[in-house]
Amino acid sequence: MSEPTQQNIHLMSDILASQVAAGEVVERPASVVKELVENSIDAKASCVRVEIRRGGVSLIKVTDNGCGMSKADAALCLQRHATSKLVQVEDLFAIRQLGFRGEALPSIASVSHLSLTTRRPDDVEGWTLSSEGGVETPMMNAGCAPGTEISVSNLFFNTPVRRKFLKSDETETGHVEHQVRLHALAFPEVRFIFVRDGQQIFDVPATHDMRQRIADFVGRETAAALMRVRPTEAPGVRVSGYLMPISAARRNRRMQYVFLNGRPIEDQIINRAVRDGYGGFPPGLHPALFLYLEVEPALVDVNVHPAKREVRFRRPAEVTLAVMDAVAATLAAHARGEADTPAESPKSALPAFEPREQELKSPSHRESPAPVSAPTPAQRPALVLKPLVTPRQQELELPPAPPAPAPQPLPEPQPPLPNFRHIGTLHNQYAIFENKEGMVLMAPRAARERIIFERLQTSNRYPLVSQQLLVPELLELDTRDMGIALEVKPQLEQAGFQLSPFGRNTLRIEAVPAILPLRKVGDFVQELLRVFTSGEVRLNRARSPFEPFARQLARQYAQQEDVAEYLRNPLPLLAALLECEIPYCSPGGKSTLLPFPMSELNRRFQS
Repeated sequence: MSEPTQQNIHLMSDILASQVAAGEVVERPASVVKELVENSIDAKASCVRVEIRRGGVSLIKVTDNGCGMSKADAALCLQRHATSKLVQVEDLFAIRQLGFRGEALPSIASVSHLSLTTRRPDDVEGWTLSSEGGVETPMMNAGCAPGTEISVSNLFFNTPVRRKFLKSDETETGHVEHQVRLHALAFPEVRFIFVRDGQQIFDVPATHDMRQRIADFVGRETAAALMRVRPTEAPGVRVSGYLMPISAARRNRRMQYVFLNGRPIEDQIINRAVRDGYGGFPPGLHPALFLYLEVEPALVDVNVHPAKREVRFRRPAEVTLAVMDAVAATLAAHARGEADTPAESPKSALPAFEPREQELKSPSHRESPAPVSAPTPAQRPALVLKPLVTPRQQELELPPAPPAPAPQPLPEPQPPLPNFRHIGTLHNQYAIFENKEGMVLMAPRAARERIIFERLQTSNRYPLVSQQLLVPELLELDTRDMGIALEVKPQLEQAGFQLSPFGRNTLRIEAVPAILPLRKVGDFVQELLRVFTSGEVRLNRARSPFEPFARQLARQYAQQEDVAEYLRNPLPLLAALLECEIPYCSPGGKSTLLPFPMSELNRRFQS
């Protein structure tokens, strides 16, 4: 008798399939905002209002004055694979809209409570419907203004595992605000309003002047230093935008905005082309820019990433040369002292293809830019940076040995080390010691990491002394970095920093740890925040939130030190290291001391 066949493959339910699709489309509240705002822009809206509460988890409401939907369209918009953007396969290779995935709205609805109200300008009444976890309620007529309003509340209410991976409300708010800013920078002809927890954060009016829109977000002083990119054309490609001077280079890419046909993108090809256009850039620094690319849709594939942040160019060499030549020509003209031509919006279209429907007509006074010839390497301006002056570093203080707490750390113990004798250095990287057991190598930078880390770890018992800055430093932050700064503010204060918000996206640094003599306080704090924003280091709330913070702080500070000073007189550093609880490795696991016993050396040489 044969056994019954066991079936392992089955069809998912529509709700489960939508939740799986939501895993690709809806990563966090900012992903929802992105999809909804893109739909508003595609609907020819001239005003988009975004409101959130509790970082977008409690509420996301996007309201626009676009074309709205008919009753039949509204009934279909929450169905899987429904779209107004694609009709046939060929449309995938001529995408002119921002949002075209048929899974966006149903995926969002499957993991939230969603309500939609819409009306076309010529209709007498509008329509409203709602969905709870993908289960729709009957559609009803409604009185409303022309356009569409979509409210998303209780995001991830039925997928608690995904909700658990969200960050703090401040961090999620920063990501949402950053997303709205990206759309506002890409579409200056649209008015954008952003409201957070009942407070209006910004309201930027529509404009044809891209420099004006940039100034709305970066300030007048920064916008005044912008250099307008010399418009450069290649077959099917047009490059425009603005560059910041070399002196405005950043240690991260927070001020690099690259848009492709209105989409914000992150692309290594473009990054390399920009650096080549500058004639090279020192490691660790990145140019600040607002770059706008118009590429014929058939020459680019925007469907290689669920969030469409990554793209694939069909002729990458032409795009690379166009970007490189545009940057180089702009810098060369600026070096010659040529003034910028009147500012223009970089959203004019290429002759090779028709403009997007939502684009406004160009001002009548705008002239058609002439193609810019590729500059020779000799024309490209050389990058000249002043060398950093390295001050003499102070010795780190250790906690006192007695168990009784002290108001401030005692001087670092420097006992004589009769068992160790400094006999030299190796390649200006390692200190060499001799003791009765044999030879010992010490890595000064890893040793400093361990010493700083253990001193920071005792800050809950032995408070760190803060050193007041003569002039408080104001640090302008990206909205995401500001959210991280507020999240890690308790850890910063435990480490000896004194800081406070100073305006919406400005951090006021009033004091720094006395044990950490910093060269550039602002750069140091900004790099620290970048590491946590990028996810390279995560705060582990299950254990001690301060431990990963102290580890990164120690690593970052030790990297900026000049090890040559410690190699000249390494015995005090060795003495401080041997006082540590775990002296043989850095917090990240790198060796600080490597012993070479005589028994092992004799065995190897006598074998």
